[in-house]
Amino acid sequence: MISKIANFFINAQMNSRDVKLIQRAVHKRNRVALQVFSILAMVGFLAASLAGLSSDINGITQKVIGYFCGFLLSFFIFILNRLFVPRHPGLLSALLFAFEASLYATGLYLTFVSTPNQLTITLFAIFLAVPQLFAERPFRVNMLTVGTAVVFVALYLLTDLKPDAIRKQEFVNLGIFAVLGIVLGSYVKKALFERFVFEYKVQQVNSEERRMQLQQWKSLADIYVSMVQADLDTGKYSLMRTNEYIQKAVSAENVGFGKNLKEVMTATTAPEFLDGILEFVDVTTLRDRLKNKRTITHEFMGVNFGWCRARFIAVRNSESEELRHVIYVVENINEQKSREARLTTMAETDSMTGLYNRQAGTAKIKELLYNNREGMLCLFDVDKFKSVNDNFGHQTGDQVIIATAQAMRKAFRDHDVLMRLGGDEFVVFATDVKTEEVGAKVIQRFFSILEETRIPGHEDYRISVSLGATFASGNAVFESLYKQADDSTYESKKIVGRSFTFFRG
Repeated sequence: MISKIANFFINAQMNSRDVKLIQRAVHKRNRVALQVFSILAMVGFLAASLAGLSSDINGITQKVIGYFCGFLLSFFIFILNRLFVPRHPGLLSALLFAFEASLYATGLYLTFVSTPNQLTITLFAIFLAVPQLFAERPFRVNMLTVGTAVVFVALYLLTDLKPDAIRKQEFVNLGIFAVLGIVLGSYVKKALFERFVFEYKVQQVNSEERRMQLQQWKSLADIYVSMVQADLDTGKYSLMRTNEYIQKAVSAENVGFGKNLKEVMTATTAPEFLDGILEFVDVTTLRDRLKNKRTITHEFMGVNFGWCRARFIAVRNSESEELRHVIYVVENINEQKSREARLTTMAETDSMTGLYNRQAGTAKIKELLYNNREGMLCLFDVDKFKSVNDNFGHQTGDQVIIATAQAMRKAFRDHDVLMRLGGDEFVVFATDVKTEEVGAKVIQRFFSILEETRIPGHEDYRISVSLGATFASGNAVFESLYKQADDSTYESKKIVGRSFTFFRG
């Protein structure tokens, strides 16, 4: 029991770990408190000094020297705290002790020197106040209080400075105020420590939550080329992720979100995509476009990062809340576009030859015809291809198909549509070839390349095809052209060797 009471008055029931954790907060509070209390002491002592000098009130005039000494001590401590503690933090503890000791010393001086015949008032008030001034373990100030009380008793008993008539009342008052000050001071310090520990732990939790939130934002931001949070009402914004290209174009003041956004996108977007992205980032229409939506997106080509996707994200607490805050992000989607292109190529391409397959090639030709593109549609197959498979094997047959496709690539242009229908059948749509004269030259070039083509291990073999061709003009329909070319191919097959026939109705 005694150890618990001693621990309370010595340590305010604070363990060393907690004290160490909150040491910085306690130091800051004590320095501010010392400034405030030293100013209050200066004001109080100076006011009392001036009152004593300007009046004949008994009990005040005699204390002027004591009040003024208290003023000087408080002023000296205030200056030291103000000028030296920021550079020498360890000085603060000594100043706290010096300030408390100066108050007790002033009280003793006033009690035994200035007005020894009067009942003690100031010193007992100091006994009550000093233990509660600063946030620290109460041991030192309690010992100082007890020490001052012992000095008071010793001076009372060993000198005749104070009259015997008031001795009993003085000792009772001393006991009451000293004990009350120590008890209240210990409770106050305990409460201060508990508050600091609570605030520290709350701050720890908040800091951890904030750290986790920042980490989450960073994880999100790392996905994007840029990430901006903006206030649509004020135009203020904060850059959560940026890069050197954006920094060159963005305003340093972080205001004028709409204007800055347009300038950044103008500086970083490929010219052919500029009109679309500027319409997308127009913040004057953003509230309407995000009405009842969480996000909107737009894809464009950036001059520095290739394919990008811009996205506005609405920040609302509820669907009914009017939109004020948005997050604008730009994501690099080059990899996605490449993957899509690969998947598209795989879906559209004949795996053996790399030409369009039937479905994709037909769709491309129909699209060109829909847009009234004129050209020559050719349909052909490899002559006696079955015998190649039967005599040389299917591997050689595959080589013939591949060699035919390579010859097509050499003979026709990149923007012509080349497709393998399946087996040994192929189709070509040669765009802008409108006459038989030009068409014959194109076909003869193809035949010449086939003539020069060799199959490894079968150098004597020559690829021969029978080809039918027709011309598309006006509102041509693929199915009709295909039938015309097929009929012409049938006529070519009646001729031995490479041959082609134009459809003439």
